[in-house]
Amino acid sequence: MSDADAYTRLPYPGLAFPQTHPDRLALLAILHGLEPAPPERARVLEAGCADGLNLVAMAAHSPGAEVVGFDLVEPALGIQAAAELGLTNVRLEQADLLDMREWGEFDYVIAHGVYAWVPDAARDALMALVAGCLAPQGVAFVSYNALPGARLRTMLREMVLLHAGEQAGLSERVDSGRELYEFLAPWAQDRPDAYGAVLASELERLRRLPKPLLAHDDLGARYDPVWLRDVARHAERHGLRYLADAEPAELRSDRQPPGVDEQLDALAGGDRVVWEQYADLLAGRAFRQTLLCRADAPLDDVIAPARLARLWFRASAAAGIETEPGGESERDDSGGNGSSGPSAVERLALAHPRAFGFDELHETLGEPDPAALAAQLWEAFRAGDVELAAAPDRHVAVAGERPESSLVARWQAARGPELTSLRHEPVRLEDPLGRLLIRLCDGTRDRPALVDAVIAQVGEGLRLTLEGNPVTDGEMVRGQIAGGLEANLEILAGLGMLRA
Repeated sequence: MSDADAYTRLPYPGLAFPQTHPDRLALLAILHGLEPAPPERARVLEAGCADGLNLVAMAAHSPGAEVVGFDLVEPALGIQAAAELGLTNVRLEQADLLDMREWGEFDYVIAHGVYAWVPDAARDALMALVAGCLAPQGVAFVSYNALPGARLRTMLREMVLLHAGEQAGLSERVDSGRELYEFLAPWAQDRPDAYGAVLASELERLRRLPKPLLAHDDLGARYDPVWLRDVARHAERHGLRYLADAEPAELRSDRQPPGVDEQLDALAGGDRVVWEQYADLLAGRAFRQTLLCRADAPLDDVIAPARLARLWFRASAAAGIETEPGGESERDDSGGNGSSGPSAVERLALAHPRAFGFDELHETLGEPDPAALAAQLWEAFRAGDVELAAAPDRHVAVAGERPESSLVARWQAARGPELTSLRHEPVRLEDPLGRLLIRLCDGTRDRPALVDAVIAQVGEGLRLTLEGNPVTDGEMVRGQIAGGLEANLEILAGLGMLRA
């Protein structure tokens, strides 16, 4: 069976992948001294876009951007979605990497889940595509199974191939894999040695994977993990260079044991790729999301806190700040500014999940020295207390008078539980009432109108329950809907589903 046939018979789901979003790519580019195109007006190309929905969501949420994608199999669902949503800034096509088409110049190029799953010729064609398309200050995203950690996954893959037999098709391999996992799991959990622990951990990961992901990511025709070093060298041969990882653990001081950074510095001798490669050895990293830029891009690997003045800031969910409005934190995050007011982290924690621009936060805190605030925010980021963003929120933390969800989410909610938030994160919403509210929140209805619209749907067959029992009485239905509306809107806002 050809690769195209395999993906036609079992389509790969195009779930939103936040690490591929231009917001994330621009953030890392800014931190490393580049001047990337504003995400809301960028040109974006995705090679291997699956069903295209990752790009459709980007296009819908950034109408000023121009988005192009192609895949070996026609991205029919994305084409349908774009047409039904009336999007004119997204183009999806069927194409082969090996055709070496001229696509034009792009600010951001994405290749998620391609590099380690294709033959060597296609890998080289992908690097050539990136090199030929990338703008002078552009950023490319290339993800792949990475060594050394992916070697453990190869072990389970080869077990399944042995169990399934040489003639098994893709769907049969998945069924055989599930069967083998069930056989191995109890034994692995009871075995006290390192092999049992590794096996149990990997089996748990595989057990959670939906069938299409298990089929194509772990049990497809190819699974060729690579070293970061070799990807960086491949990029260099095409006039590209390593920029960063989309999950930049090396920037975070809470990710490494004390003293490890100094040892890595000594081993690397100033080479960031070598530094990160040794860090991968320590972490057993199995997957990488490598960002590349042009070799002649003015990259600055010394990250200056002053660059944070261009960014937005949100408290991390794990910030751990025990503060009530009007109260004070028990920890000192003042950064030495001598102020008796709240620190930047405390102020952000009180407003979580809202993000602040640098100037707004500076004005709110009354911090007289912007450089001191930038340094404070940088240390808070490295400690894991603050998240950074290159663009303001597209979503609200609290539902407005007439709540509005995104066009894409409304389209998705009419078809099933898999949604895309305005943070470009995948959201699985099983609750039929929650999905109905997504569809009804189109910016035209206030609370009473939303209640009336839900009740109308109940009259057309929507089933409500109370403590497991169906609710059919009209007044009880109205009371249940009205009483739970604000809580449901709060949940949707917390998921990033309501527009700013």
